[in-house]
Amino acid sequence: MEASNSLPALLPNLLVWIAVVLGIAGFAVFSMVSAYRRPIDQVPFPNSVVETSSIPLSTAAQTLYIAAVGTYRAGDYRGAIEQFTELLNQEPNCAEAFHNLGLAYANVGDNNKAVRSLLKAGDAYDQQGTKEGLEQIKQTLEKLKSS
Repeated sequence: MEASNSLPALLPNLLVWIAVVLGIAGFAVFSMVSAYRRPIDQVPFPNSVVETSSIPLSTAAQTLYIAAVGTYRAGDYRGAIEQFTELLNQEPNCAEAFHNLGLAYANVGDNNKAVRSLLKAGDAYDQQGTKEGLEQIKQTLEKLKSS
């Protein structure tokens, strides 16, 4: 008896298997990239930006804060994320910057980063003793959870 499982006999099946696996993987990667690049249908917090900081900021930080709020209001949430992140490098205790950063992350659909930023905002509001800010964070997290 001869062995019927020789390599030349299995080669066509192996090539079909590889083509199917690569096709599925390619479709999955394409779907993920498309979902990332496509804006979310319903922006949860289009007008919820916090306009002013409750702590004094340096002149440069204040200018950056105003610019970031303007970028957010214009609907450029990714640009606002960059600006609020830069602001937090200069003023790491600015609760409102964390708050706005979380809102911007939620608006681009990155809820994990949104929650992390909002929790940091809550910690900063707590350290400042700002109960109104804590209440806003609580409401924002509830809305984010339900969406």
